[in-house]
Amino acid sequence: LVGERHGQCRDRCEADGECPSGSICDPSFHTCQPAECAGDADCMAGFSCLDGRCISEEPLACPEGMISIGEQVCMDAFEASRPDATPANAGLDSSMATSRKGVFPWQVENNAEAEAACTAAGKRLCSEQEWYLACSGSAGNGYSYGDLYEAGTCNGIDTYCDCTEQGPCGDEAPCPFSGCYPQCGAGFRLDPTGHHPGCTNPSGVFDLNGNLWEHVQNGDGTRVRGGAYNCSDSETFHRCDYVPMTWTPSALGFRCCSYGLVSEDAGAVGGAR
Repeated sequence: LVGERHGQCRDRCEADGECPSGSICDPSFHTCQPAECAGDADCMAGFSCLDGRCISEEPLACPEGMISIGEQVCMDAFEASRPDATPANAGLDSSMATSRKGVFPWQVENNAEAEAACTAAGKRLCSEQEWYLACSGSAGNGYSYGDLYEAGTCNGIDTYCDCTEQGPCGDEAPCPFSGCYPQCGAGFRLDPTGHHPGCTNPSGVFDLNGNLWEHVQNGDGTRVRGGAYNCSDSETFHRCDYVPMTWTPSALGFRCCSYGLVSEDAGAVGGAR
């Protein structure tokens, strides 16, 4: 179940104001969690405590290939890929994660492999809250591109349904549509990063929904986000707030985050925190 916390009963929340003093609402699970900070001293240099969250005092300077999310964190614009990945294959070099458009993303065995690849790049895995904020935005949308599912926008099992005139769904309009795979058949497949131009949030982070599931910080295969190209129910599994919890999907990927740059040189990944 979405938001399930085994062995714990917690009230649902929709906003920080619904939580007790010293707590903030975790938007990914709609539960009250300890605040990130009580004062500015609890935040890193350059960040101030605002309503229990550490917010950058200036526009957040992000390394090349990363996007500022709510002035709170820098996130890779694309799903992680190996340094030698190409538009035709995922490569073999596992030395570090890269964020590049138009190459095959990196499928990992587990959360530890993803975390190590981010660390080697001077970054880290995104937290659950950061990932959800990037996907749903301040409006709490169901998908990165909006609140309603669009079968042809991101890479899911519906995206490549056979909608040709001579195909089984040639008379369907619109096509593709949610759940069209069993009816129409589809040549679903993993795509290079950024292959679907509409599959982005307003900030320019691509493929948060579909293509590969994405690992999050301190997670495992049951806590991955965003769905994948082969999900049997892409409308449900691609949602920003969907978390498997009781099962481990296949097609697991990741992307990296950082707190920004210590220096003013936004092109140097080595300055990331």
